[in-house]
Amino acid sequence: MQHLPLHADLKNRPCLVVGGGPVAEKRVRQLLDAGARVTVLAPALSGGLAELAARAQVQYEPGTFDARSLDPYWLVVAATDDRAVNAQVAAAAEAVKRFCNVVDDPEHCTFLMPALIDFDPVTIAVGTAGQSPVVARWLKGLIETVVPARVGTLARLAGRWRERIRNAIPAIGERRRFWEDALTGDVADHAYAGREEHAEQALAAALERWRNADPKAARTGEAYLVGAGPGSPDLITVRGRQLLAHADVVLYDRLVNPAILSFARRDAELVCVGKTPHKPSITQVQLNRLLVQLVASGKRVCRLKGGDPMIFGRVGEELEALTQAGLPFQIVPGVSAVEGCAAYAGIPLTLRGVAHAILITTGHTRDHVSPDLAAYQPGQTLALYMGVERFASIVDQLLGNGHDPATPVAIVESGTLPEQRVIRATLGDLARVAAEHRVASPALLLVGETVRHAERYAWFNRNVLVAPPEIDAIKRKRQL
Repeated sequence: MQHLPLHADLKNRPCLVVGGGPVAEKRVRQLLDAGARVTVLAPALSGGLAELAARAQVQYEPGTFDARSLDPYWLVVAATDDRAVNAQVAAAAEAVKRFCNVVDDPEHCTFLMPALIDFDPVTIAVGTAGQSPVVARWLKGLIETVVPARVGTLARLAGRWRERIRNAIPAIGERRRFWEDALTGDVADHAYAGREEHAEQALAAALERWRNADPKAARTGEAYLVGAGPGSPDLITVRGRQLLAHADVVLYDRLVNPAILSFARRDAELVCVGKTPHKPSITQVQLNRLLVQLVASGKRVCRLKGGDPMIFGRVGEELEALTQAGLPFQIVPGVSAVEGCAAYAGIPLTLRGVAHAILITTGHTRDHVSPDLAAYQPGQTLALYMGVERFASIVDQLLGNGHDPATPVAIVESGTLPEQRVIRATLGDLARVAAEHRVASPALLLVGETVRHAERYAWFNRNVLVAPPEIDAIKRKRQL
């Protein structure tokens, strides 16, 4: 983080804007919106600034900047079209320890003006450390389409009730939970619909229900079994991200991208429960027991799994444990590793006239033996999880089942991440090529004719490695 966002209270506080053009006018209006008392120093004013001065909304001082004292001002804006003058203003502000914004000159700024989304009293600021105002404006538009327009109404309601709720529910954790439950149900629905009186009544009813609840009754939590996606943090679903941000405890797998964990609450407990090959790890039985204990104690637990939790995520065992204990849960699907790796490698999983079905399997079973691949047939795409250590035995089995050693294969390593590699080879040469390129988990194996499109349709990066001379030989043979 290059800059610490601050929400400054400038109401009735004097601020100086040096410059009288359209850019200065924009800054003046932002300061006026914040309630500041603005002085404009410039040889001449734009039409808009002249009108503000005529209405006494700003104080106008004609002239150019000199070594005047900046002591009266809380902050200063330099918005002239002369870089030397702007630098002089910045230096003067620095000397007296006043924050200064120099328009379009981040190096001389001690504060930056972000793109603002104003849902009074909710204010959202988007900054890019001065690198790209265009990106900031784009994000501003994106946020405005997602955040309800009347979120300010909800915030004002919460503000009016804040002290009352604090007195009624002294415990911080319980109070937070009350607010989270209250503000995501009927209260919010009424506020967003403009029914403020109904929202007030719904909040009062929620507090009454809370007061009348049996304090000795054990509060039951809930489990959220969430798919984190195949790697890239922007591939988690909206619902998954919402529940992750709602959880008290996050039990996450080893392969979950650490960037996704930043979506959790700052005070949430983060516990890694991933299984590391050939190293001591929590057992599935222990994990099931921990999950049940946490939910039964009243915790909202996000069980965060890589990819989709329903595909090789052992979610069935965790669901069974929760069901036997009579505990509530939700399941949020995710973009699976198969879907993510294939899409980011440019490999269609099905293709008319080429592949009509997908066989998804794993490189080893519960007993750590190779799977039975007899079901895989020509005209299908084979997607194989967790097979890096068993490529040799997988090749032997497929060749023994009659598959052509020239069948194209692709290994997608670290799929959807910046370091993704797509290594193409043939079935017969898979084990050698994997060893040669030192393939490491996480990696997904794709087998079938659609793999031939990996080079042509690559879009995410061009790190597609072709293992010569086998691929070239196959191409020549087909051309003949």
